[in-house]
Amino acid sequence: MNKMKLAGAAMLAAASLGVPVLAWSQSPAPAPQSQAAQDRPAHGDRHHGWGRWANVSPQQACVDRIARHAGFVTAIGFKLNLTDAQKPLWDKVVAATQAAQANEAKTCAVLPASADDRGKMTIIDRLNHRQAMMQAQLQGLQQSMPAVQALYQTLSPEQKALVDHPFHRG
Repeated sequence: MNKMKLAGAAMLAAASLGVPVLAWSQSPAPAPQSQAAQDRPAHGDRHHGWGRWANVSPQQACVDRIARHAGFVTAIGFKLNLTDAQKPLWDKVVAATQAAQANEAKTCAVLPASADDRGKMTIIDRLNHRQAMMQAQLQGLQQSMPAVQALYQTLSPEQKALVDHPFHRG
């Protein structure tokens, strides 16, 4: 594996880990739980629909989703084993993806930064956020599509199989 590809993958991985850590470090400390909450079984929150997200702010959940997507893109790039001719095309895909993720992160920034404020969001607030996020995602898809198409045309059949079915195991 050449050093440049490894360094690029490491930088992307570090960036995708750094965003949630930075956002988490800026979140206020969780309030101490009441005795009743401490006595309740850990799985009790699942019945209310939030599960492990119950103590995560809407803003943090949004940023975490973007970070997971960034990690997925990094993993695909690592697995592709790109040729020297394909690397500049991959760099364009990564740049377009990062621009799209930055735009989505701006949409996350307007969400409440405290898990306690989750209940204060109205249905209208949630629908407006969802619409803004969908618009940001559509814009990102439209901006990255030419770069993805250009790269895809240069991929070998094995690389195309990996991109076409990234979760296939077998």
